[in-house]
Amino acid sequence: MLLARVLTTVLLITASVHFSTQRADGQTPLLEPGDRVAVVGGTMIERMQSSGALEAELQSRQPDWKLRIRNLGWSGDDVHGIARKVFDNPEAGFQRILRDVSTADPTVVLIAYGFAEASDGWAAMDRYEAGLNRLLAELAKQKRRVILMSPFSMPGILTPGYDQSMSRCQQITAAVGKERNLPVVVTNWVPEVNEVTKDGLHPNQLGFSTLAASLADQLVGGVSRDHAINKTLSQHIVKKNQLFFHRYRPQNETYLFLFRKHEQGNNASEIPQFDPLIDAADEQIWAAAK
Repeated sequence: MLLARVLTTVLLITASVHFSTQRADGQTPLLEPGDRVAVVGGTMIERMQSSGALEAELQSRQPDWKLRIRNLGWSGDDVHGIARKVFDNPEAGFQRILRDVSTADPTVVLIAYGFAEASDGWAAMDRYEAGLNRLLAELAKQKRRVILMSPFSMPGILTPGYDQSMSRCQQITAAVGKERNLPVVVTNWVPEVNEVTKDGLHPNQLGFSTLAASLADQLVGGVSRDHAINKTLSQHIVKKNQLFFHRYRPQNETYLFLFRKHEQGNNASEIPQFDPLIDAADEQIWAAAK
């Protein structure tokens, strides 16, 4: 009799824990407790660093998961890594994507490309599928889980045929995800006038907050917390993001790693010293999320 009660209690607890981590639509969240997440993309992703809204939403919904989020956004970047080539050829930019991911050492990579491709015209859009497949093939070799984010339109982009190009990039993302059996996060966020920058090209702070809620539903489930909590969290997150930015993308990397490293290359040994500072910032984030 006692054993039966114990088993019943265990089953109820297990069911309760399982239910608490379900998304609103009943599906299991795409992220898992303890995940280390690298978010890879172009301008919008890079701007998330100074917002902190997405990570604040994720951390506050699941404070016990102790997620580690690493932002690898690069302004102007596309799936080929064109913006990351710096002084080298385009192939170097693609290899830089892979090297940046390795630096973040994630368990899961959230890929958010297709935004630049849709706004750069049909030629860029036509290269998107091959580039996305190539990137995913390389990440598969690294044995990392991958989540795709479907791109979405911004009202200020006036490139001819933009809506058609964006629709095509969305279709490609969905098709590639289905073919490779990868989850695709599709947000229902349609920017309002007060949720974008004056030029309409990017989300503002309010826009990032609204977008974050939509993405978090699919990534971690749970329920959105009080806005004041997320505001405090965001301050810790922005600080951590700055530290990680200096870790993987130091301002003076020409002297540290590239063609002038013969002058100050000995200082490159100091870059890994950011790691314990970033780890400590994660601890602050987890504490603030509770």
